[in-house]
Amino acid sequence: MMMKTIQSLLTLLTMLMTTAYLTLMERKMLASSQMRKGPNIVGIYGLLQPMADAIKLMMKESMKHHKTTNMLFLLSPSLAIIMAMTAWSIIPLDYKHPQSDTKMGMMMLLTLSSLSIYTILLSGWASNSKYALLGSIRATAQMMSYEVCMGMMMLTVVSLSSSLNLSLMSINQNKMWYMLPLLPMFIMFTMSSMAETNRTPFDLTESESELVSGFNVEYSAMLFTLLFLAEYINMLLMASMMSMLFLSGSNLVFLSNPSMLATKIMMMCYLFICMRATYARMRYDQLMNLLWKSYLPLSLALMILAPILEMSLMTYT
Repeated sequence: MMMKTIQSLLTLLTMLMTTAYLTLMERKMLASSQMRKGPNIVGIYGLLQPMADAIKLMMKESMKHHKTTNMLFLLSPSLAIIMAMTAWSIIPLDYKHPQSDTKMGMMMLLTLSSLSIYTILLSGWASNSKYALLGSIRATAQMMSYEVCMGMMMLTVVSLSSSLNLSLMSINQNKMWYMLPLLPMFIMFTMSSMAETNRTPFDLTESESELVSGFNVEYSAMLFTLLFLAEYINMLLMASMMSMLFLSGSNLVFLSNPSMLATKIMMMCYLFICMRATYARMRYDQLMNLLWKSYLPLSLALMILAPILEMSLMTYT
């Protein structure tokens, strides 16, 4: 019990530090793509910039509109960070010594990712602002739509691995990563993960030109910090799910090492940031058409075809 508690605390601290320096990496990469230097004043090469930003946000006074619903306004950022960190407690960073190795890990991840929609909806509604409410409604429709498609892709991987346990999914990919036979699904899952976490080019919920800042427009100081951390922790969570489902998690050809999973997660985050630096924001109708007219029929077809092909190969061999 004590070991599990220590592992959970270490996971919490690691996630907070990783999130802080992920923001620095993103700012550096965006600056490089725009031929700028980026943060380079605080510390050597700007390495202390995340600490300075955290101190500034914690010292700022929290302002709120006089018409906000106080309890829900304060509760929604707290629920967002709690659910984001709870989801990370399910991820087996090392399947030989996992901090949590539940047999229904995939179902719990789906449940927690679905519940995160309510925090965004509550934050927009409790702000009593038209911009925040429109941003939260957009986010709710977008996230619920893409979760349908992601759920079907996850079911395909579950049918191939015959388990809902994340560790067993990694072990079953020892000989071949699922990314190779399911490459179209991997690409669709990557795009859906960006839409699920409201990342560019799918950040319609935070359209600065239309909604100022979307559902978090009324938040500042520590409350905004919690929403900001929850967003980036969810991005890391989606990157880890992609690694576990398609890239064999912490395995690398019969080798198991937590650093393997960390490397794959950072590669996926690098891809997310490159997409933000490269592509412009989509229109909202294009976003919905991409799901309902393209991804949903393709994911349904692959969900049916993948087990049939697997059974055919097993019968043939």
